[in-house]
Amino acid sequence: MSVEETRILIDQAREGDDTAARRLIVLYHPRLRARLLRQMDAVMKSKIEPEDILQQVYLEAFRAISQFTYQGQDSFLRWMYAILDRKLIDEHRALRAERRDVRREVHSAPSGGHQTTYVDLLARVMAHSSTPSQVVRKDEALGVISACVATLPEHYREVIKMRFIEGRPVSDVAETLDRSIGSIHMICHRALKLLREQAEKLGVSRDD
Repeated sequence: MSVEETRILIDQAREGDDTAARRLIVLYHPRLRARLLRQMDAVMKSKIEPEDILQQVYLEAFRAISQFTYQGQDSFLRWMYAILDRKLIDEHRALRAERRDVRREVHSAPSGGHQTTYVDLLARVMAHSSTPSQVVRKDEALGVISACVATLPEHYREVIKMRFIEGRPVSDVAETLDRSIGSIHMICHRALKLLREQAEKLGVSRDD
């Protein structure tokens, strides 16, 4: 993508275009994830999935993007790096103080470097897509899913995270959020449908 095309996306995102904001997140996801993995130590990698930290980064960026000021070609990436670095500092402090959120603990580290629970969510989202895949690289597809999850309405995001990323039973999710089991099923259905629609707009769909 050219510098001018990226600048247009930034301007659109700052004006409230959610799809443009997601496209920006997808565009910078590989570099952000690579930076994150370089800075995560062994202890953090054993306890927290990289995508969990990236979700926090993307959510903050999505909420604050209207305040971003363009200052040259790499300014948006530097802005995203700054958010990521702050989140990493927070996580390191939380781990040292043993105050991390146990709901985000990885009980058994994935066997592959890029195999995370987000892979399962990606498969579920794409299971009923009706259009052929335009994205062949798994890391690109995961970037799309990460961007889409981060920009879901809060109650959708909470349910998706608990139910499909953490793998918690519907009854547990319902109890935690003080909702009925029926309402959790309904939110799951609507959230997955929305994720599928957003992902298809960004070029990820079912493989034929």
